[in-house]
Amino acid sequence: MTLSDQQKQRASFWAGVVFFCVVLLGLAYSVHSVYSSVSDKQLSPMTRLLVSGKRDYVLDQELQQSLAALPEAGNFFSLDVSEVKLALEQLPWVKQVTVRKQWPDKLSIALQEQEVVARWNNAALLNQQGQIFEAPQQRVTKALASLSGPDEQAEAVLATFRQLQQVLHARQLSIVSLALNERHAWQVELASGIVLKLGKEDKLNRIERFVSVYPRLKPNAVDYIDLRYDTGFSVGWKKQEGLAIDDQSNG
Repeated sequence: MTLSDQQKQRASFWAGVVFFCVVLLGLAYSVHSVYSSVSDKQLSPMTRLLVSGKRDYVLDQELQQSLAALPEAGNFFSLDVSEVKLALEQLPWVKQVTVRKQWPDKLSIALQEQEVVARWNNAALLNQQGQIFEAPQQRVTKALASLSGPDEQAEAVLATFRQLQQVLHARQLSIVSLALNERHAWQVELASGIVLKLGKEDKLNRIERFVSVYPRLKPNAVDYIDLRYDTGFSVGWKKQEGLAIDDQSNG
């Protein structure tokens, strides 16, 4: 190979290197341009928000504020749906969220609210599963029973409330409060104001005992009924009258 041939080969090699570098730079520029375009809120804006699911407590303003706080809230491509989900699940009345993006500019959010069934320890709320959650209670307009007890027993207290209420329903009676105290004894207050002391054991049989005798009572005269006996009960009167018959206790 002559010197001239070697020079031609060298020139051809460097020409190839230069061409490759030019192509690589062009590709990098194209990628950067595309990324800049999709990252630009003006070129790929998120302009539509669709929220589905029954809402009684979650406010539009709360949703808007949570979304606005996200750094890429207005961009379709760069918005992370997992961050949206996490942010919305921090709202007190939200139980579960599903989030998805729909081309070209829509964010769809499916919300499931907490279904509140009772107040808990005068400070929190219980949902259908007996889970404790905290939320603005002033938004609740329906009447709720007040349940109390150790937090770890919340689910059991709710289950007992439902069992007792089912028995009382036969006499059109309703529970306004149910308490499980530190000694694991149960106490019920009815809407009529009567307090039922059920004790630690056999609470269903004891509530049924009360229901069976209820027609013989003058409810307005009764302060409390102590059912913590194997059979019978004792009555605390508001005044000196009570049972339609002369008995003031049942043994």
